[in-house]
Amino acid sequence: MAKWRKIIKIKHLFTEKEDYENVQKSMNEIADVIDASNLIPPFSTKKFRKIPRGDDYFRPVDYANKLLSALYNYADKYRIWID
Repeated sequence: MAKWRKIIKIKHLFTEKEDYENVQKSMNEIADVIDASNLIPPFSTKKFRKIPRGDDYFRPVDYANKLLSALYNYADKYRIWID
């Protein structure tokens, strides 16, 4: 069983709404928590704060999900539990 170095609580910040405003608000709140956690090495939240509005093919939620996937990969690599 893995020993986790850190726990970050962000799941309560996820939104079920998929419109740009709600997705961007959620991603900003998640970025705030990540930035405040002082991860080593640091995880860049720059893209979390600038979610594209999307188009007919990629919605804001699609971009957000890609970024969250990258966060989960980072967390697995550095033994960080995301709750």
